[in-house]
Amino acid sequence: MEDILIVLAVFFSSIIFSMLGLGGAIFYVPFFYWTGMELVEAITVALLLNIVTSSSATVIYLRKKLVDLHIAVPFIVASAAGAQIGAYFTRLVPVDMLLFFFAILMIVVGLEMIFARIEKFYREKKINGSKKLLIVSIGGLVVGILSGLLGIGGGSFIVPMLLLLGYGIKCAAATSGFIVIFTSLSAFIAHASSWEPDISMVIYIALASFTGAQLGSHLMSGRMKAETLRKMFGVILLLMAARIISGLL
Repeated sequence: MEDILIVLAVFFSSIIFSMLGLGGAIFYVPFFYWTGMELVEAITVALLLNIVTSSSATVIYLRKKLVDLHIAVPFIVASAAGAQIGAYFTRLVPVDMLLFFFAILMIVVGLEMIFARIEKFYREKKINGSKKLLIVSIGGLVVGILSGLLGIGGGSFIVPMLLLLGYGIKCAAATSGFIVIFTSLSAFIAHASSWEPDISMVIYIALASFTGAQLGSHLMSGRMKAETLRKMFGVILLLMAARIISGLL
């Protein structure tokens, strides 16, 4: 029964995350940790689901021409290097400290999802040329380090960054999803050498993730208002952050 609930949680979560340009690891790491997994194993599973969810959604977004490859490629190169650095430090940082970082991250991202202050502030401001490339390179490196360290794909940082650069919410989410595939893959490779997975469970949750992302990406690329879902997701992140912090006290 517990396995069925896990599969259903992954399915419904992937619908929302695929619409927002997030792989979902920011949710999956604490979720699988609470189910009894070791933290490093939970990070590895979350990164795998990031890859599956983002890949599934990106197929749709590429067809709809929502992905900006010109900004995605340099970001991917920088983040791939950063992911290896972050993965190295994962086993050196205490579990409680990692979970605390997660809670802070969830609060920051949750508030941005609800209030969209960055998007409102930069909506009419364009950043171009060398300044744009510099922001992308530094941002990619930082996102890569966080991806390897915390087991996240970085979409929660990539989307606000793309909004800052002047992209609309749908293009930002779709491009973020494409980038997340590669940041997650780099971090997953760094972690997978010590992973001993439950193959049957991995297959079930991967199928659930793929199917949910297909549904979510179709909805997002259509007439669904991403802003409404973004605010819902923000509330969920704040509730999860409160749960993590209460467990650490």
